[in-house]
Amino acid sequence: MHALLRRFDSAGEAHSLTGLRLRGRFRVLPQLSRYAVVSLLAMALDYTVYLSLVHTGMRPMLAGVIGYPMGLLLHFALSTSFVFDLSAVDKARLRLFGEFALSGVAGLAVTTIVIATATDVAGLPALPAKILATGVSFLIVYSLRRGVVFAARR
Repeated sequence: MHALLRRFDSAGEAHSLTGLRLRGRFRVLPQLSRYAVVSLLAMALDYTVYLSLVHTGMRPMLAGVIGYPMGLLLHFALSTSFVFDLSAVDKARLRLFGEFALSGVAGLAVTTIVIATATDVAGLPALPAKILATGVSFLIVYSLRRGVVFAARR
């Protein structure tokens, strides 16, 4: 009986450790949620510029190159205010903006490549191409910003 109880306790311990691992993974959700809201606001600006320029006859790829940096500036302002803990980051504001902008350039490159491929190769219309590019870029840029730009000092 004693061996059975010990086995039951160690199974509960293992379950408890699994629960801890899961809770650790979910700790990112509040930040990811705030990042998603900030991204939606920046994206609204980006899309407004993008669709306005496409409507005037500009090529979708060029319109994407113009709209994206406008959203980037708004995103930085909101990210440093509401998403990431600046007190945990040991970087000068100028360096932080530079890294943020570089991660945005990576996102711009991804966006441009996806839009060009989707419109010129796959024949998608401008809006679905932009939506696809947005999803791919979101995941890549969030990972860069969380893991590099706003990484807590160690």
